[in-house]
Amino acid sequence: MALERRQKKPTVSSAQRLTEANVARLGLISIQERIPSDFTRWEVEFEVDGRLGQLSCFSPSEYGGVPHGLDGDVANALIDIFIEQGSPDSGVVTTTASQLLLRAGLHNNGHYHRILTESLRRLKQATYTMSHAWRDHEQRRWTSGTFSYVLAYEVTSSERDTVTAGAMLSVTLAGQIVKSIRAKYVKPLDYGFLTSLERPLTRALYRLLDAKRYDPQDLSRSLVSYQVNLLEWASECKIVDRRTDKIRRTLEGAHEELKDRGYLKDILIEGRGRKQTLTYVFGAPAQDLAQDSELVAILVTHRVARPVARKLVETHGDARVRGRLARFKALLASGYKARSPSALLVDMIRDEEDKYVDPPPAGESAQVVRAANPPVFRSDPDEEERAREAAFQALSLTQQAERAMPTLQLLLKNRLDTMQYTQLRSALGEGRADAGLVVKAVTKAVFEGRTDEAVGQLLLLL
Repeated sequence: MALERRQKKPTVSSAQRLTEANVARLGLISIQERIPSDFTRWEVEFEVDGRLGQLSCFSPSEYGGVPHGLDGDVANALIDIFIEQGSPDSGVVTTTASQLLLRAGLHNNGHYHRILTESLRRLKQATYTMSHAWRDHEQRRWTSGTFSYVLAYEVTSSERDTVTAGAMLSVTLAGQIVKSIRAKYVKPLDYGFLTSLERPLTRALYRLLDAKRYDPQDLSRSLVSYQVNLLEWASECKIVDRRTDKIRRTLEGAHEELKDRGYLKDILIEGRGRKQTLTYVFGAPAQDLAQDSELVAILVTHRVARPVARKLVETHGDARVRGRLARFKALLASGYKARSPSALLVDMIRDEEDKYVDPPPAGESAQVVRAANPPVFRSDPDEEERAREAAFQALSLTQQAERAMPTLQLLLKNRLDTMQYTQLRSALGEGRADAGLVVKAVTKAVFEGRTDEAVGQLLLLL
């Protein structure tokens, strides 16, 4: 495995953030989206500095077995918010259910409220035991111990023991995780790319692979490739069925997505049977990601491959890309169903023949019009739009705030922290600003590339 020395630590942008390196490297959570309920225990062995390291997990079947699937998104979001809140020595993360789901890249609805409830229970009940496996960054040594990912959590909700839309969460992370973060044993994580990945399994594999990309004893060193035995990799991914053909099928979809998106240059499978090896050849290193513009990061979240996104911005310029992006979003909002939204977006940006027009007014059939000189639809809001606005204004201030927040969080993403989103919800609920007008103003500002201006105005309101 070749190593390349990075000249300096990468800068964390709105898309690229930090995560704890031990948790990421050890793969504490099975990458599989679904597991049998009797998958309650796993154990892996690996070599660490010439010595045998061990890691095991046990979680009761009544909690759904070992942590898996979307539990990884929830756990990663908890660490991200903890770091954002200054990594307090108490280890406590204070947030809302909606903000935690947003940070995890999940929808804020009843289905995911139930998933969040189950995830918190599993992360609390699962017990990890490690031997010569956890890196003590301050003492520069490998340590042993036992811990649960979540030590304790409290939910302030309208329903007993269940997370709901307005629930407040207070989650205490394991002491080992807190100590490691406070000791700055952290690695970069491209959050924009992570949350743009479609499948939970792909996101989990990306987090694990991206952690394996770094030398655990010196996080300033990164790999250009990573080679591993197929069966050992299945063990590290916590894949249930260890038949080699089944392992390859389990990983196939994630491999294709990561390769299509440019994170992996190539994936080589060599050998036969139990001696098969996987070689992952990585794409751009993390410091290059930090140099990407915000506009490139936005295109990546729409599943445009990063090299393609860079080329589009470089070739066509910020103004054109932002304008076509706004037209693309409006087209989808009008009801048009694209077979491949990312391909549509790229074609709209590249279009030199004016093939795409603005979407038709509300109530008319939504379609992509292709013609040499097609008519352009321009209209004021119609009766249906005015009726929607009237219905919105008829809601209570609290209801208007709850309706507005998901849209604002989607538009602004990490521009506001958890506490600021909570304060914004309160301001709208108290009527210090009109929720409908705020949403319109922020939407217009983001589409016109004036996001910083919109954020500044909101901070003045707070």
